[in-house]
Amino acid sequence: MDSYEVKRLYEEFPYPSPAAATAPIEDVANGLGFLIEDEDLTEWNVLDVGCGTGHRLLGMALRYPRAHFTGVDASAASLAVARDLAEHHGARNVRFVEGLLPELSLPADFDLVVCTGLVHHLPNPRAGMRWLSERLARDGLLYLWFYHSLGEHDRLLDRELVQLLLPHDTSQSGLETVRALGLSLSEERYGSNSAASSESDSDAARAAADADAYLNPIVHAYRFGDVVQLSDGLPLDWAAAFSVNTDGGSKFVDLEGVEDDPYLCVQGPELVPPSVRDRFVGLDNADRLAAIELVMRPTGFSVAAGRGQALDRCTPRLRGNVFAVPNPSPPAFWR
Repeated sequence: MDSYEVKRLYEEFPYPSPAAATAPIEDVANGLGFLIEDEDLTEWNVLDVGCGTGHRLLGMALRYPRAHFTGVDASAASLAVARDLAEHHGARNVRFVEGLLPELSLPADFDLVVCTGLVHHLPNPRAGMRWLSERLARDGLLYLWFYHSLGEHDRLLDRELVQLLLPHDTSQSGLETVRALGLSLSEERYGSNSAASSESDSDAARAAADADAYLNPIVHAYRFGDVVQLSDGLPLDWAAAFSVNTDGGSKFVDLEGVEDDPYLCVQGPELVPPSVRDRFVGLDNADRLAAIELVMRPTGFSVAAGRGQALDRCTPRLRGNVFAVPNPSPPAFWR
């Protein structure tokens, strides 16, 4: 399997919605407010890699009109929707670039690189991670979202069955096989994914979501500990947990107890019986995260990583969640 097969899927099913006259998706924009201390990102250069139809990118661009946004995707059909969506909402601080990773050439001057659904669909995720990290400016910040291998286990088994039963006649849509097996992705699985303004838009978004979930030819799933291996040897100084998704919603990770809101954050000790909470508190951050994911079985999770002074630009809660230092002594030109 290669990236061109993934590209063909999204040419047929632009994701997350082929409808341009719809609302942006604001989950990533909302998350940035809890990640970065800068309130308006004035003059920040932001790169969204794997932006698809741009619904999440537009959510960010409209929230932060003083920042400059670049959306990258391999699918021309998805980018056509994204350009129409930007025009529909009057966003003037966005541009779009078509291309495949890691061949695409872009400058290394982005203050923030966002990638919320691409790395786990790449034939070589490590090469993709290197490309992303090499696009960062000196004090650049990287925000990543991955499928989680524990909570996605059953869905990935269903996807494997679909792949076995796909018709050999490529003129037939693989979505017919998904429907025949009675499969459909829960709308709450990863948080809000709604970009629909009518019943027909909703049907189109549903088809795109199910195609993404069951027809993608390349799927990897990870745990927090895997990020250490994915980041090893890259121009990154640290990685920190940001959030976890479950079928019941999403929560920010707060390992140091900075926040006092159990509905907003998961800290960890509250997940285990009182008799073993002291043992949990005695764990290092990597093991705390391992315990959290073993209890919660997330469907997805996000991390932030960066270099230079990037961590100082983040919120105190994020600073307390650092669990990996891929390069304890980075070369001087990274400092």
